[in-house]
Amino acid sequence: EFSMLSAAIQNQTINSENVVNVTTQLQIVVSQATEVVDQSASNLAVVTTVITQISNISSPNVPVSNETIINIVSILSSIQTWPPTVVGKSGSIIVRSFEAIASSLVQQQNFTSLVTTQNQT
Repeated sequence: EFSMLSAAIQNQTINSENVVNVTTQLQIVVSQATEVVDQSASNLAVVTTVITQISNISSPNVPVSNETIINIVSILSSIQTWPPTVVGKSGSIIVRSFEAIASSLVQQQNFTSLVTTQNQT
């Protein structure tokens, strides 16, 4: 699945229109990578590339959806179970990229526009 995802990502540019779809697909693939053979440096490179690209497009002017953040947190959670020898230096790159994405989300200051709904019976 990583090879198909990698090929798909290389053929497109991640942007605000497709970022949720890309992170959703990546989250699914990473969560299914339970075998050691799937938890490889080359597969981690795909993850690093995607999260770095998302970090590069994130800014206060480019909205980051909550779904994107949830997907990335899930990806990070899955990767933390990968062998430390695989994660190595890429782990810090991924974390720094996520921090930039989260910072962009905070800078958007869109937390005041959250709407609470009540179930009326």
